Parts: sequence; C-alpha cells; structure tokens
Amino acid sequence: MKRIVNGEEVELLDAGVNVEASGEQLVVRVDGERRTAVAVKRGDQVLVSYQGRQYVVEKQRRRAGGAGAAAAGTLTAPMPGAIVAVLVEEGQAVTKGERLVVLEAMKTQQPFLAPTDGTVKSVPVSVGQQVSEGQVLVVVEP
Repeated sequence: MKRIVNGEEVELLDAGVNVEASGEQLVVRVDGERRTAVAVKRGDQVLVSYQGRQYVVEKQRRRAGGAGAAAAGTLTAPMPGAIVAVLVEEGQAVTKGERLVVLEAMKTQQPFLAPTDGTVKSVPVSVGQQVSEGQVLVVVEP
C-alpha cells in the first residue's frame, strides 16, 4: 500500500511491522518490540506522532507542492494537550533528531524532534500551556 508521507511516496507495509489501532492510539510491533503512536484523522490526512516525530500520511493521489515543502520544519500538535518541556529557544542551532518540546496528551508524553539540522525560527509555546490540535509548537528552518 503506497501513500504520501511528509511529501514522499512510501510503501507502508513491511514484513517486520504490525500495527493495531485502538481509538486514536496505535500499538506498533517492530520485530517483536512494542511501541505506541498517536494518530489523528484531519480531512484526507492522518497525522501520526511516533517516537518523537510527526508524519502526515495521505493518499497517493495528492502531491506535495511548494507549501508542503515550506512547512516541512513546522511541528504541530497532533491533538490537544499540555506542554511539559521546552528545550530550545528562538535562534538556537539544532541537529536533526534533537528534542525540542514535549507534549503530554492522553497521559502520554510525546517528544518532538528536530526534523532537520537548522535554526529554531519560532517557539510559540511555553511550559504549562494548553495547546489545541494543529497548533504550531516549533518552527525549524534548515
């Protein structure tokens, strides 16, 4: 099954991966190891938060345009929750995979990681703040 994930076409089925849905939470088994993810449907897209990264999954027929590429460094809340940690500030240089903020939702803490090496352009949230689905948490410019 092919889908567009963060603007790139990928094959979602993998022999070593098993995914079971339970409401908005997913149980992901990778080579026998159990992990959890959160998935939220928004229109034709599914926003997935998994291991500190966000993925936008959509049907293959849609193609990412210039707006998708410009928004690639924008991390948004996949669901309502509370900010429990802000680990960066505007102007700070970050490396891909570095923890930026942590959101607590549904009694689960979700770290958000830098999608690329770059500079933090904006951090419009603070510790203790309640955020809504789709709210911008951090913007990183390559």
